[in-house]
Amino acid sequence: MFRARTDRTDPSGRSATGWDTRRQSCGCFPIATRGRSLVTARSTVDAAHPTVGAANVTVVAARATVVLVAVATIAAAGCTDDPAVPPAASEMVARYGLETMPPMVHPPDNPPNAHRIALGRLLFFDPVQSAHMDVACATCHLPRFAFTDGRNLPAGPSGIGLGPDRTLTDSTMVEEGRNSPTVINVGFNRFFRQTTTDGFLFWDGRKRKLENLVTLPQREFSEMRASVYPVELALDSVIARLRSLEEYEAAFGLAYPDRAADVAAGRSASAIDSATIAMSIAQFIRSLEGVNSPYDRFVRGEDGALTEQQKRGLVLFHEKGRCVECHVGPMFSDFNFHVVGARQLGPGFQETPHEDLGRWNATRLDADRYRFRTPSLRNVAETAPYMHSGGYASLREAVEFFDRGGGDHPHVPTERLELRPLHLTPREIDALVAFLEALTDLPDVDAPDRVPSGLIPPR
Repeated sequence: MFRARTDRTDPSGRSATGWDTRRQSCGCFPIATRGRSLVTARSTVDAAHPTVGAANVTVVAARATVVLVAVATIAAAGCTDDPAVPPAASEMVARYGLETMPPMVHPPDNPPNAHRIALGRLLFFDPVQSAHMDVACATCHLPRFAFTDGRNLPAGPSGIGLGPDRTLTDSTMVEEGRNSPTVINVGFNRFFRQTTTDGFLFWDGRKRKLENLVTLPQREFSEMRASVYPVELALDSVIARLRSLEEYEAAFGLAYPDRAADVAAGRSASAIDSATIAMSIAQFIRSLEGVNSPYDRFVRGEDGALTEQQKRGLVLFHEKGRCVECHVGPMFSDFNFHVVGARQLGPGFQETPHEDLGRWNATRLDADRYRFRTPSLRNVAETAPYMHSGGYASLREAVEFFDRGGGDHPHVPTERLELRPLHLTPREIDALVAFLEALTDLPDVDAPDRVPSGLIPPR
């Protein structure tokens, strides 16, 4: 009646974590009983105590009969892939080593500061940083889309509208080459498994540390610069524009009193420069934390924080789904780079039109072709579409892609794929999606009513 799983089990059907993962031949979800099957365990008579064994034989037989009747009743009602009631939170935490989020680590030269965060918020939502003054950081990272834009690929300069409705009006402009990831919790990004302030950023990991990233969009043709000025003049143009606004001068002086003192003493012309711009935006982004999801509350011992279906999904995540092989730790990412063969959309890159070679763009190593960074799964239910080019419209579609073993990219050889089919049932996929929805916790942050430039902040 039972057949053993072929992944991560020993011949008895017990998984590496101790769960009995044998499955009924109809393909139902594993019955979590731990160790031997119930009938076998109940009908074992201790040969060392024959008298006790004989006395208990009637009881054992009766219990076995009850179990068989229950199984027959379930079978008569129709096969189900719902498992037995999942264990309590404390048992799952211990078994799977579940963790809540650690405290944020901040750079020593840019500690948290309320004035810098407030200034960074203004800069993040102000289109004044773009050449045509029509794109802000928030254009591609909107609060109502969990600080993404809800698009396959972002639309920058000359765009009208926001989110999925945004359209480019300049025929010389193209969409950006990659899907816009959320910036919630990005301050927790790691360098592989190392906790640091300069974790991997971008889908190909070509940049590390937020302060090194946030002044790149102003220089990119398809993000903010367009063709208004050459790339080497982009930041100077933004700085000059900000310095012309008295409200920004005052805000930078408040956030950076040492710089303001230099200005007052005549040692500097302004507190506004590329470093203070970068530190301000980086601190605002680090303030965008979502660390109190239903999952986090469950890990802290609130058993009712997850539904029964979500708990089953958690078991699947660690067992049959093998999600934890890459989506590990409190951020649900190993911050490594993998070949999964996701479908490719969009313009690609100059060297590889309509193609994206992933990590290769940063390292130029053949072994890194088509490798992309494992994204965090926190708030994943709110950040569709998915993967590096936004090729999967819904969370279920993304899970189904992994269930079939990836491989939707025609140029990625099968032997390079780091996935294999999971053979999940529809109800198992439902449970896994439900668990991923439990990773949601959005910060209560919205666009300011106004920004110092007087332009309209995207919201």
